Amino acid sequence: MKCMFAGIALLAVSFAWGQTIVAPQQRPEKTSFAIVTDQVTWEKCRPEIENYRAVLEQEQLPAYILAGQWKNPEQIKELLMRLYRESRLEGAVFIGDIPIPMIRKAQHMTSAFKMDEEKSPRLDSSVPSDRFYDDFDLKFDYLGRDTTSALFFYYNLAADSPQALCCDIYTGRIKPLEDGTDRYQQIRDYLNKAVAAHQENNILDQFVSYTGEGSYSNSLTAWRMEQMILREQLPGVFDRENNARFMRYSMWDYPKEEVIAALQREDLDMLIFHEHGMPYRQYISATPRTHDPEEYTEFLKREFRSKLRTVADRQGDVAGQMKKWCGEYHLDTSWFSGAFDPEWIRKDSIADAQLGIVLEDIPSIAPNARFVIFDACYNGDFREKDYIAGRYIFSKGKCVVAFANSVNVLQDKSANDLFGWLGFGTRIGLWARYTNILESHIIGDPTFCFSSGREGMDCNTWLTTSESPAFWLEMLRDSPYADLQNMALLKLFQQEYPGISDTLRMRFETSPYAVVRYTCMSLLEELNDQNFREVLKLAVTDPYEFIRRIAIHRMGRIGAPEFLPFIIDTYLNDYLSERVNFNVLTALEAYRWQEVDAVLEKELAQSTLRNKDDFRTKLQSRLSNERMWKVTDDMPDPEKPEKDKIFYIRYLKNLNYHPGVPVYLELVKDTSASPALRKSLIESLAWFNLSEYKKDIITTCEGLLQDQTNTPDFRQEVLRTYHRLKGDLKNGK
Repeated sequence: MKCMFAGIALLAVSFAWGQTIVAPQQRPEKTSFAIVTDQVTWEKCRPEIENYRAVLEQEQLPAYILAGQWKNPEQIKELLMRLYRESRLEGAVFIGDIPIPMIRKAQHMTSAFKMDEEKSPRLDSSVPSDRFYDDFDLKFDYLGRDTTSALFFYYNLAADSPQALCCDIYTGRIKPLEDGTDRYQQIRDYLNKAVAAHQENNILDQFVSYTGEGSYSNSLTAWRMEQMILREQLPGVFDRENNARFMRYSMWDYPKEEVIAALQREDLDMLIFHEHGMPYRQYISATPRTHDPEEYTEFLKREFRSKLRTVADRQGDVAGQMKKWCGEYHLDTSWFSGAFDPEWIRKDSIADAQLGIVLEDIPSIAPNARFVIFDACYNGDFREKDYIAGRYIFSKGKCVVAFANSVNVLQDKSANDLFGWLGFGTRIGLWARYTNILESHIIGDPTFCFSSGREGMDCNTWLTTSESPAFWLEMLRDSPYADLQNMALLKLFQQEYPGISDTLRMRFETSPYAVVRYTCMSLLEELNDQNFREVLKLAVTDPYEFIRRIAIHRMGRIGAPEFLPFIIDTYLNDYLSERVNFNVLTALEAYRWQEVDAVLEKELAQSTLRNKDDFRTKLQSRLSNERMWKVTDDMPDPEKPEKDKIFYIRYLKNLNYHPGVPVYLELVKDTSASPALRKSLIESLAWFNLSEYKKDIITTCEGLLQDQTNTPDFRQEVLRTYHRLKGDLKNGK
């Protein structure tokens, strides 16, 4: 009867708003799903949408169809929340012209995006994100509709909202491209392809990973770890020859054709790209390395010609730029010859096309990999009229779903979390619900799943109905599978299971699985307690490079003196791991040089390294000038340019400079200081959520909130920082 009443309530809303609500043919008991579409798409694609719903219900996933002339995102969110409460909604797909929330004041929920929201255009500095729809606890302040695109709606994350993500449902988008073809035929063809994919009995056992130039600082140490991790997550699946292939840009001069051949494999289940990207391009490789001087010279000339064209496109001083380069690099003008010659432009364009996959390539490629992950920037930017991930799913190939980012994304994040669940037959959406960040999105059908390769596993039911701590404790204790243990730990953490901190530390210390140890460390980071600190000290010598890399980074973000010996020891003994070494140097910038130097000398005295002076000189040249301390010391000086100060204040979001916090706090309390300076500082201090000085920042925020002389705008920013650091507004499921 509960579901019947839910249907009656929805019909009442539909009459009020003029929407079409089609109830499931099966009564929702354990779970349900929503197909959300605009009215025109519903009218033009109704048979295909109904066929799609039918195949979902064959899989015991009752599906509502919600069609309407949506005025704003709130209309849709209200319906989804009602279905969640009354019909156990697990997810939704947005088909056609569905409003796009453009989120602001939430950059801390992204992995890397930090564009200046004050100075940059609102369109560029907002994050298109469907977390508006699928995380019901988040609160937003409406700012307005875009003046050029009717689908874009701008929101600030509210100051009194939870400041961390924890999705209630999952979502996916099937948004047609504006590429000159019929947009409704695109949707019809795609839904037919999705239905066919659901009818396959296809186990995830064919996998390709491709790493492009520039990813992980081109570190081989970082790259080779993925092979070990995958075997932990899907044991036995990839032990047979040729089931998994790990490709890297350096294996060929021009790897594009090899990547295309992989994408076109009829049997390929999943492909993950680790690369740089834009909405219109995947950066597959760079200019090949060569020891031939003539070949290298030609590569350089091509680069100069390209940059000179860029100068011209921006209406710059072409002649002046050539003169400057001639002086800097001791060249003559022959190096720029042909820059604007049509034949050379054509040749250079052909050469450039070998280095990447662009929008125009994809129809002829027709990717067949059923599921593609773009661990890359902007390949999933669905606010664009045409974009890479969209091209993949709307191609004639068998690709049905992509997981991609709408803005730029951090390289130092785990891209393989919970992959084991995909191999166990979990719907892509349920997997993504536990791995989402603000910018990550499912492009395509979120209900797609591979067939389970294991007897007795009903992962979709487990994730939608099993909330008992006893169930997850049993899985943690008895399951031999690393990613089932990981989910158990995550569920117990979300349920605030008593003793979870000690459990996570114990599992980190005893688990043979790198993926489990990483999960323990990342969950302990949310607690930021003494167990987290002790685990970080162990993590810097973990066999898994990614754990070492992240542990060093987090030590720098805490800034505790107790970590310096561990960071310095890593500097001296793990220097061949490029990404770890990069994080070491960055972490040490968060300390004063005299502290670093004292520990360095002590560690060198005990070291057996033969080239101690080289290590000492390298660190001195990088850190001894104390750039950040000098800038911090100048902050209170009214004679110093405010523009320069704000530039470095914004940089604090990337580098938490702990020695400067006392200076920053005095400035934010100083009502005679520049309002722009105070606001920028209090905003950047929100990124000090792991810092030794976090309690001092919270105390300062409390005082500022009580001071009624501060402007409402400034108080709002203080409130955001306070709630983010305090963590008092929980987003738990």
